[in-house]
Amino acid sequence: MPEFDTYVDVDVEKFLSACSRREKDELIDILEEDGWVKRIAQRGTKSEDQPPSILEIEWQEMCNKLSDIRLRISIDDEEIIKEVLMKY
Repeated sequence: MPEFDTYVDVDVEKFLSACSRREKDELIDILEEDGWVKRIAQRGTKSEDQPPSILEIEWQEMCNKLSDIRLRISIDDEEIIKEVLMKY
């Protein structure tokens, strides 16, 4: 069976504008799983629709930092975090 190589030049902006909201959410999920992006808005919402407050941005930044350093924190600090989460 013969093999053929194909090449398709796709403009990223045209590709994204052709995607539905569901497809864009799926793309963000994949990028998030692969570690390329961190989701700051809830799934299915546009950031322009509901801009995050300063407190929400600050909270998300703290959660992202905690996620980034989770393998470097001490066992004692990990237990403190667990205790705080158990309260709620």
